[in-house]
Amino acid sequence: MPVKIHAPIVLYRSSRFFSAFPSVVTCPSGDILLAFRRAPDHRWLLGDIAEEDFNSVDHVHFRSHIAFQRFGPDLVAKFEPKILPVHAEAGDQDGNLYLSSFGRLFQHSFRWYPITVETRDQLKEKGVDVLSSEHYGAGYIFHSSYVRYSDDEGENWSEPFDIPADPLVKSHRWPEITGTGAFKGRMIECKNGDLLAAGYNWSLEGEKNSVARFFRSKDNGVTWMYEEGYVSGGDVGLQEPTLVRWPEGKITAFHRTSNNDDKLVIAQSEDDGLSFGPPETIDIIGHPYDALVLPDGRLFLTYGYRHDPMGVRARLVDVGQDLADATEIVIRDDCPCRDTGYPSATLMKDGRILAAYYFTDPKGIRGIEASVIEVE
Repeated sequence: MPVKIHAPIVLYRSSRFFSAFPSVVTCPSGDILLAFRRAPDHRWLLGDIAEEDFNSVDHVHFRSHIAFQRFGPDLVAKFEPKILPVHAEAGDQDGNLYLSSFGRLFQHSFRWYPITVETRDQLKEKGVDVLSSEHYGAGYIFHSSYVRYSDDEGENWSEPFDIPADPLVKSHRWPEITGTGAFKGRMIECKNGDLLAAGYNWSLEGEKNSVARFFRSKDNGVTWMYEEGYVSGGDVGLQEPTLVRWPEGKITAFHRTSNNDDKLVIAQSEDDGLSFGPPETIDIIGHPYDALVLPDGRLFLTYGYRHDPMGVRARLVDVGQDLADATEIVIRDDCPCRDTGYPSATLMKDGRILAAYYFTDPKGIRGIEASVIEVE
């Protein structure tokens, strides 16, 4: 099937920032909205990045925030990135935009609560698991997930609705830190008009690996509630789910996995997301996934590829075709390190597909790049 991939473009890159995890949507005017996670990249203080620091990954940072930008249909930026309001105590992680059919724009994410090295060590002595590594500089505790919305395409935003504590997690150490699942990936509208979003939680009682959790809003995204069930992969961890609703109404959740050779796991719902069937491993390697339904019913599935040669890949799935049978499309295979991917796709007003992702340049600076893709 003929596919034309245009030369990649840079949407945003700065040596002062570590930029990653983009999300893009198309406005009725044809403008493109971009949100991404941004945080200071301290390596600029050293001048040229040393070889031993090239792969330094700072995916958590006490100043991490969501940057928001608008582009014209020609993909020329209309303003420099704006910082969306940040929690007083915790840093943001993902952009995650969704533009509903009724015109409301959503941004959802999860947060990390930064602590000092001394507090990290004291908590570890008490048996509290704290995210930390040589590059993170301190410790980080998972804090909360939230949703906020805008009715004017991002000019003004509601206060964030913080997802409450997960009722299936039997012990919460601190009521001030809710410990919800991590909100991640594309949300959808159900047949009945409800909004459905997905996340993942690694603290459910009786589960040794992370599982997928689902959240529903019946009031156009003002408030959100947990669905009763969840999807467990047993020995396989399920993370960073994204959702798609097929034209005939079926819903599929696509999961990044652990303990599964980096293969995709899906789960299907036939009842508007009220329940999902058993997880199924698909012979597609990569993570995480973004699923865009095209006007003709085909599915454009994009995902990062952190194996040589590293970059971003996709599959164009015909109606009724098995996912694994769709031909793999190599969008990029020239990333100098594995810190790449997290694609987000949107249908441009002219019918082409814009796939945004984060990418490491030859100097080691992470930025937001994109490819325009034409499919017949």
